[in-house]
Amino acid sequence: MSGMTGGALARLAFWAKGMTAIRDGHMEWPGFSYTEVEWARMTTLAKPVGTYQLFTLVNAAIFITIAALGIFCVFLPLAALLFPVPAETSAIKFSLLLAACAFLIIGIGLPISLRLSTTLVAPKAMRAALVAVPGDQALAAKVSWQINRITLVLCGLLVPGILLFIAYDIEAGPTITALKWLAIALTAVSVAIGGWQRRKQS
Repeated sequence: MSGMTGGALARLAFWAKGMTAIRDGHMEWPGFSYTEVEWARMTTLAKPVGTYQLFTLVNAAIFITIAALGIFCVFLPLAALLFPVPAETSAIKFSLLLAACAFLIIGIGLPISLRLSTTLVAPKAMRAALVAVPGDQALAAKVSWQINRITLVLCGLLVPGILLFIAYDIEAGPTITALKWLAIALTAVSVAIGGWQRRKQS
C-alpha cells in the first residue's frame, strides 16, 4: 500500500505533467531535481493527464483569488493596524510584514488552490487510469518539501530584498546588506546543488 489517496495521486500527476514538460523542453527549475527512478515514475503519472492546460488556468484563477483575499483581508488590515502613519513606517518593518503575509498566502493558498483545481478538473477517466505504487507518497512529500523550501527562500529573502534595494533604494545598513548577500549565497547554493544532482544522475 502506498498510502496515497486518489486526490493526492491526481495532484502528483498534474505536477508530473508540468515537470516532465519542462524537462522535455531542455529546461529546469533550480531546486527541483529528481532521480532517474523518480523521473520514470513521473513520466508514467503524466501520461493519463489530458487536461493540464485547463488545470493550470483553474489553479491560477483560484490562487489569484486567494492571494487577493489575503492582501485585502490580512495584509492591508495588519498594515493599517501596525503602521497607522504611513509616512513614519519603517521600510524594514513593512518589508517583513509583506514577506510574512506572502509566505502565508503562498504556503497556505497554493496547496488549497492545487486541491480545489484537481477536484474540479481531474476527470474520472484520468483518476481511474492512475494506480498508486510504493514510493508515490515519498515522491509527493519530496515535491511538497521543494515547494515549501522555494517559498521560504522567496518570501523570506527575495520579497524584502526587492522592496529594500529596488523600490526604496536606501542605505540599508549592515543588517540588510547581510540579508542581501545571504539571499545571493542561498541562490548560488541552490543552483550548485541542482547541478551536482544532475551530474550525479548522469
